[in-house]
Amino acid sequence: MVLNLPHQRVFCTREIENAKTVVLDKRTDKMLQELASYVGGNRSLVVREAIKLYSNMEDRLERIEADPAFPEDDGGVRPCNPGRPCPHP
Repeated sequence: MVLNLPHQRVFCTREIENAKTVVLDKRTDKMLQELASYVGGNRSLVVREAIKLYSNMEDRLERIEADPAFPEDDGGVRPCNPGRPCPHP
């Protein structure tokens, strides 16, 4: 399945759209089709909204990780409670 998506709009006396081609597997195409059914079949709208959502999520994660109160990665090592078996090596 090939989906053509507009990625940039220029507004002047006439609207010009640039399109992108995206190749979808059957499962992804089915999910896109189902989501598009909720917005009048507008697959491009679903893709644009999904990209915005993903970008916003990444921005929020970067802000959280940049917070000095965010715990540092300890390499997955967790201390064991005394007297209890340790589930990891």
